[in-house]
Amino acid sequence: MKLLEINLYTNDLAGTRAFYSRELSLPIVSESPLHLSFQVGWTRLTFYSVNLPIAPYHFGINVPYSLLEECTYYFAFDYLQLQAPGQIIAEFPVFRTRACYFYDNNGNLIKFVSRADLPLDDPNLTLADLFQGICELGISTLNVAQTTSQLLQQFGIRQHPNAKPSPDLNMLGDDNGLFIVSRLNSSWPFTQVKAKLSYSYTVFHTDTNARLQVINSHELYKPQQEDIRLHQSIESILS
Repeated sequence: MKLLEINLYTNDLAGTRAFYSRELSLPIVSESPLHLSFQVGWTRLTFYSVNLPIAPYHFGINVPYSLLEECTYYFAFDYLQLQAPGQIIAEFPVFRTRACYFYDNNGNLIKFVSRADLPLDDPNLTLADLFQGICELGISTLNVAQTTSQLLQQFGIRQHPNAKPSPDLNMLGDDNGLFIVSRLNSSWPFTQVKAKLSYSYTVFHTDTNARLQVINSHELYKPQQEDIRLHQSIESILS
């Protein structure tokens, strides 16, 4: 599965431009007074400017397995300490995955993810090739089991074979693309950051021959009044 387009929202478009273009060295592919689009490997990441409160997002960027440490040196962020004091790289042996976490200017929780089972290592990689795509997107919900069922049945997304579903967390997809479904106000794995309801729009396919599909996150849970207001504001921007 690949996440091809992701739309998120920000109260600080200028700060978002500075962070992603300067700190992460991402190319800007489109911009206006109301939006910014960056290319992150196979993913087009767009931020829309809104004047309503936005809960922090959580997403992950694929990097080659052998270059995770180099990423932490080159991108000098204040990485979260994970699993042990002073340890900034978390180990997920069941998934054969390693990751490090940091925040962007909006308070979004981002991680660099490296997976041993993805053939992404190449000795000729340049900085522009370092990010293969956005490989994980967090979806917060009031009911993990209900949202999981909806994603499985409506969109044909598969349960990740190494994930063990719980009332607080589940993972759907594969190593190229995952939706991390988290219960509202539970912590994202290995952090103290709480999952919050936030609006996102994602275009994806489940395999290279499948049709494109779209997920509006507000359709995956019963929206509260503030979420309805945010959705209406965003729809007016997009129309």
